[in-house]
Amino acid sequence: HYGGIGIAAPQVGWWTRVFCFGIQETNPRYPAAAAIPLQFWINPEIVWSSKETNWMWEGCLSVPGMRGWVERPKEVAMKGLNEKGEECLVKLGGLPARVAQHELDHLDGILFPSRVPAKEFLVPQASIEAKEGWAEGWPSAGSHKTGLGELQDEK
Repeated sequence: HYGGIGIAAPQVGWWTRVFCFGIQETNPRYPAAAAIPLQFWINPEIVWSSKETNWMWEGCLSVPGMRGWVERPKEVAMKGLNEKGEECLVKLGGLPARVAQHELDHLDGILFPSRVPAKEFLVPQASIEAKEGWAEGWPSAGSHKTGLGELQDEK
């Protein structure tokens, strides 16, 4: 209903280590994002992350109306239990890796604004929608040319 692609239990007042994410159809908040199968995670933990990173304009239902340019590992290996209580270990890359890390942050009490490299990388959603008015290369070359739902190797 709100256009999110993931939700963590603490966001809805359930103080446990559970989250889910997925995109079944197109998502207006992340128009460039491809479908992601719905996944449920109980007591998830990242057991490996790549040294290579990428950047994305992240948003969050807990921080409405804001976007932040955030760097995270490109790939992660995550283990935990699925919705049936079965142990799972998966390697995630691209947007699924990004969303898993974002949702896991919620379980640790971290919101994306604390991950932006400087204040100019935290902007109102309306500013993203008016990017054509930004100065060339502001706030960085990579962030300037990256649309919502797209990943970028360049800061």
